[in-house]
Amino acid sequence: MRYRSLLILAIVYTGSKAFSQSTQVDLRTQSKDVDFAGALSTRPLKSGTAIPGTCNIGEMFFKQDAAAGSNLYACTSPNQWTVESGGIGINEFKAAIVSASVLSIGGSCSVSTPCNARFGNTVYTVTTSATATISGGTGTAFIYITGDGVVTVGHNLTVACSANCLALSGVTGFPPDSIPLATWMAASGAWVPGRGVDVRAFQSTKAVVPQLGLTAVSVAGQTSLSVDTAVVGLRASTPATATDACTAGSWATDGSFYYLCVALNTWRRAALTTF
Repeated sequence: MRYRSLLILAIVYTGSKAFSQSTQVDLRTQSKDVDFAGALSTRPLKSGTAIPGTCNIGEMFFKQDAAAGSNLYACTSPNQWTVESGGIGINEFKAAIVSASVLSIGGSCSVSTPCNARFGNTVYTVTTSATATISGGTGTAFIYITGDGVVTVGHNLTVACSANCLALSGVTGFPPDSIPLATWMAASGAWVPGRGVDVRAFQSTKAVVPQLGLTAVSVAGQTSLSVDTAVVGLRASTPATATDACTAGSWATDGSFYYLCVALNTWRRAALTTF
């Protein structure tokens, strides 16, 4: 009897051990209030250095070799990955590396979340992202927006832009009339991971410093430049008499005489002759 009891216990133990080894718990349905705070490791996302060629909406991917802050990608439409960014800061016109040959510019630009660039009182709106594809060269690409609102990649490389972007060769720096976005290093015909520099600025200013002969006045954010008449004489209408209204330093000519206002409302003239 004792032998049978021991045999039954051994069978039950062996069966339960085999069951425990072969059965996996579905946390989605077999758990409650899951807390991974004490776990040694958690990896909720797929990761790697190459973005998968296919995806379903809602999938996420962590790109290990992307620049910090540009690692997280979401599948926003079938087989379409979009770099995600968040937190405090600016996301418009962000440049991010997608692959060794493709650079994304303004991945968050869309009809519902347009990207805007302002030049003076003119605002340009971009509703689609752009891509810059490199096929050769080593150097630096300068990514910026021109004064007429065109996303541009200036370079001394071999680069082709998508339809809503302009690739411009012979550029070695940001043009003075542009809005800088980023620079990105390339080597042997490939974009270098982690070698992009974000130079966008949420706030900016332009200092206007008048030089000799000019004055500047700023009111409500608008700067007006004027000629300093104490230094520069302004051209005036040809006077009819020597006492026509004028300010000292003003001058005029009619092709026969040169007129100079030497004091308030006092003109002098000299005849013009050939050499």
